Amino acid sequence: MTASSKDVPVGLPLWLMAVAAPLLWGTTYAVTQAFLAGVDPFWLATLRIVVPGVMMVWLVPLAVWRRHWLNIVVLSALNIGIFTVLLFGAIQRLPGGMAATLTASMPLQLLLLRALQGRLPAPLQLLAAVGGMAGVGLLVWQAPAEPDWTGVALALAAAFCMALGVLLMPVLGRGIKPLVLASAQLFSAGVVLLLLMLLWGRPFPALDTQGVLALVWLGPVGMGLGYYLWFRAITLIAVDKLAFMGLINPVVAVLAGVLVMGELMNISQAFAIALVLFCVLLAQHPAAQRHLSAARVS
Repeated sequence: MTASSKDVPVGLPLWLMAVAAPLLWGTTYAVTQAFLAGVDPFWLATLRIVVPGVMMVWLVPLAVWRRHWLNIVVLSALNIGIFTVLLFGAIQRLPGGMAATLTASMPLQLLLLRALQGRLPAPLQLLAAVGGMAGVGLLVWQAPAEPDWTGVALALAAAFCMALGVLLMPVLGRGIKPLVLASAQLFSAGVVLLLLMLLWGRPFPALDTQGVLALVWLGPVGMGLGYYLWFRAITLIAVDKLAFMGLINPVVAVLAGVLVMGELMNISQAFAIALVLFCVLLAQHPAAQRHLSAARVS
């Protein structure tokens, strides 16, 4: 798929595919709290990556490893490996809502990275990025009396890694099929994280039947299928539009908490969900793409 093909209007089936990944990822909180409470979060993060990686590695031809190994290592580090380490490091230091709000800065950071490339964002996109981050903050924010600034830095760094990974995907992932690319990245990042956990010496968690089934949902389904759909969407949708789909993740997390965990939702959270969804739609407005096209011509 060439870059110019991303200027073609995107149909509903493709948007549904793009939305599916954050929908799957957004269930992580409720599934973890309901069926994996007390499991070491670092082992949980490792297993949900290494399990689908090992299951899918056979899909990666040896020729792809030989020809693209460096690109795969870079992308797997940014999209999965380093991102996961930074995110869980932030979660250990910050309330979950604060970490989610800071990582929701990913679309804004991506727009800033593109601006450094000379591709200035449209005013609508900036408004959507700021509004979306504000909406996530209103939805899940839990401000501590004195924030842990190391945790803040880790959360912002995690968002930067994801933004950079999304930006580099069309370049470093060129010529690799999305399913192959997802498999290679999950396997590479999973093996590295597994080695780190073994060297760290943290005890392997004991899982009951429900825990194993929950891990299947979080790993092969959430990470395996989720990342395949995400990488597939990146090849077909402009990254400055696709990045905003990630804002749906915390919305799904809150709704899943209501449906699965019996949590209550207040009026401000309902307004926040509406604001986030409005900003996601605003970022897809044709005026934004027209602005970018005009900027490239000038």
